[in-house]
Amino acid sequence: MNLPPDPTATSEKTAAPRAHSAADRASVEERILAPLNEAQRRAVTTTEGPLLVLAGAGSGKTRVITHRIAWLIQHEGVAPWNILAVTFTNKAAAEMRDRLTEMIGDAARDVAMGTFHSLCARMLRRDGEAIGLPTGFNIYDADDQARVIKGFLKEDDLPATGETKPSLILGAISRAKNEGLSAEQMEDRAITHHEHLIARFAKRYAAEMRRLDALDFDDLLLEGLRLLREAPAVADRYRAKWHYLHVDEYQDTNRIQYGWVRELAMGRGNLCVVGDDDQSIYSWRGADIRNILDFERDWPTATIVPLEQNYRSTQTILDAAHGVVSNNEGRKAKKLWTERSGGHTIPVFGAFDQDDEAAWIVRRIEELTAARPGKAPEAAPTPHVLSEIAILYRTNAQSRAIEEALLRAMVPYQLIGGTRFYQRREVKDALAWLRVLRNDADRISFERIINVPPRGIGEKTIELLRAADAARAGDGVGASYGAIVASAGIGELQGISPRARTALAGVAAIVERLRSRLALVDLPELLDAVYSETGLRAHLAAEGVEGEERWANLLELRGIAGRFLELEPLDALDRFLEETALVADQDALEVDLDRVTLITLHAAKGLEWPAVFISGLTEGLFPHSRALEDREQMEEERRLCYVGITRAKARLYLSYALRRSWGAGDGAPSRFLEEIPEELLESANEDDPRTGEAAAFGRGARGFAAARGGIGGGGAWREGSGDVGAPDGSFRPSRDLEARRRAYGAGARSGSLHVPDADGIDELPDDEDGDLDAVRPVGRVPAWLANRFKGARESTQSDAPDTRTAQALPASGVRRVIVPGERTFRDGDRVRHARFGEGIVVTSRLTRS
Repeated sequence: MNLPPDPTATSEKTAAPRAHSAADRASVEERILAPLNEAQRRAVTTTEGPLLVLAGAGSGKTRVITHRIAWLIQHEGVAPWNILAVTFTNKAAAEMRDRLTEMIGDAARDVAMGTFHSLCARMLRRDGEAIGLPTGFNIYDADDQARVIKGFLKEDDLPATGETKPSLILGAISRAKNEGLSAEQMEDRAITHHEHLIARFAKRYAAEMRRLDALDFDDLLLEGLRLLREAPAVADRYRAKWHYLHVDEYQDTNRIQYGWVRELAMGRGNLCVVGDDDQSIYSWRGADIRNILDFERDWPTATIVPLEQNYRSTQTILDAAHGVVSNNEGRKAKKLWTERSGGHTIPVFGAFDQDDEAAWIVRRIEELTAARPGKAPEAAPTPHVLSEIAILYRTNAQSRAIEEALLRAMVPYQLIGGTRFYQRREVKDALAWLRVLRNDADRISFERIINVPPRGIGEKTIELLRAADAARAGDGVGASYGAIVASAGIGELQGISPRARTALAGVAAIVERLRSRLALVDLPELLDAVYSETGLRAHLAAEGVEGEERWANLLELRGIAGRFLELEPLDALDRFLEETALVADQDALEVDLDRVTLITLHAAKGLEWPAVFISGLTEGLFPHSRALEDREQMEEERRLCYVGITRAKARLYLSYALRRSWGAGDGAPSRFLEEIPEELLESANEDDPRTGEAAAFGRGARGFAAARGGIGGGGAWREGSGDVGAPDGSFRPSRDLEARRRAYGAGARSGSLHVPDADGIDELPDDEDGDLDAVRPVGRVPAWLANRFKGARESTQSDAPDTRTAQALPASGVRRVIVPGERTFRDGDRVRHARFGEGIVVTSRLTRS
């Protein structure tokens, strides 16, 4: 593997020759511009000044960036090392470099390219001393950060739950950092007890990270920006180096990244940002959609080039996505189109619960792959392979039911966002050893490896070491944690048992031997020594089959280390530790495996599959419950739905479950289903073969295409459908969650009976002490609502209330005799309450009272 050079390094090379003759220029223009459409060509050839490329989903933004860089080098004569391209994932950077290499050859290696975090890390390695940072700092991931916070909680005798849960504390600290707030500013702004608590933890956390010579992911960005602002000579050097800046996924940048880009672009102003405001879905981790919406305000001379031609999806899929996202107010007007006119309608399945939903998804997958007898989808004249199929969901908790259904059907899958390779215990142990060797102050890594493999060093010993470390820090003594371990090993620390002292001496000796080889051996050889001298290899060999699997992971880690052989040993170690710490979920996606992909909607951004399932389209789940009363959050949920829909190339399947075993209980179909044009959708629920009628919920309710109420027997009705008793076109259930809940009976409680009136939905009674004895059946369910309730059937009989009899009238309109001891009321009965008036029985049960 040819490792890309450090993008922050300087170069003595001369600029690449530009095409001078007319023939040469024509050849370059033909090769670079011919594959592009008119809008893409404009984006590629607009080289000077600020440029915003509004690149809709599947519009070829990566092609635009790579062709633009090639144009700059081969047509404009710009030296490749004077060009910077910033991405959000290593995967995107690698793909971009590979494409560029195909176009311009080895010159692509000299283009500075990487993620925000990796570029900042390398700038800080090279120039961090200008702002007082050690160049040998370690990068802490979420697990390392949690260990720091847990140490504080233990010192304070606080639980790692509730408001002091480490992930919640770290989340609050991260949000503050993304807003550019220091720990001191957090304290100044704190009002509540919890805010003061978080601010105090933030202050301690910052001090401890400095003492450990460690930076977390947010610190890399903050310190990278501070470097440019507080070290003018360093900033000028980078501005002089990078004449042309390209930023991918600009809509996902946060305040700090925005500042970093602006600092670098202040020199020549040749800034090209590519993004799509309709795909801004990361506000929860600091992304600010205003960065892209306000680009023209920030750069008044900017050129705007929209890319609206889509090369991925059918027009049906694009129209469905537009139907959803066009309801947002905070967006730039645009609409995707494709030459792939038409497309197959989108099946929508309504399930009773998440297990029913998962089973339906698996059945459809088996049909797509011809693993199940039945009619193959028209879009797949030849069967799909499993790697062409993805299942997307809003939250990780949803994957459980899907995984179980896939396992039962023996369908292979890969779960993205599960336990990643670099998070596996044995891999983290090996990396912790490397970090200890590189930085003697790294207490968190020391405490991880000090008893790995087991050496008889217990928690009591670790507490004594930690206390000694804290005492020396309080005295201002700069001794490293490694020195403390070594001193304990020779008896200088009181309270250590002889057995533990011997073990600590052994650890100190191993560290000293391995550290002496850091600058002498290549990285794979260093890992071999770590595996051997620490006892990791022997320990895993004694663990049987599980140990063999874990040993295979360590061998895989060694193979990855082999990619850095072109660098000097210490540089290789630093780059290796950086890249393993900064790897993203998408980087773990293995596209060559013939497995179905399970992935969250957030993690799926930037990916595509021929067939996509979006599950869990239930109000309160997607859109998420926290967005229901917040317009900005609802608009982000809508953008997330847009992202999910546009991952599909040919086939899109949508599903929801009315009931889940976790979360907020029963729910209604998502409003996003209602926002998709009706003619694009079809019901995937089948008629009950025994009765020829629409079965309830996920067992085959009909009527989605004919009336929106038919999805799964629990969907929303079509507004203005004209069905007898249906709300008229002015009724907007998608705009009124409470109305929807009342209409579906979700969360209805005993005694809370209700009935829709001609204008919509009546209010639920405030008094929930209604006596069912006072309820009298009065008639049948209106036709427009009949399929909503289990057991309900359509009827053309009179809707006149009958208050003269105690006989309940079920939805079919056929009288039944009440038998003593039997349930007096059945689901779907229309009744009249003496106090609350008419209503429909959603559910009833016989009690001993």
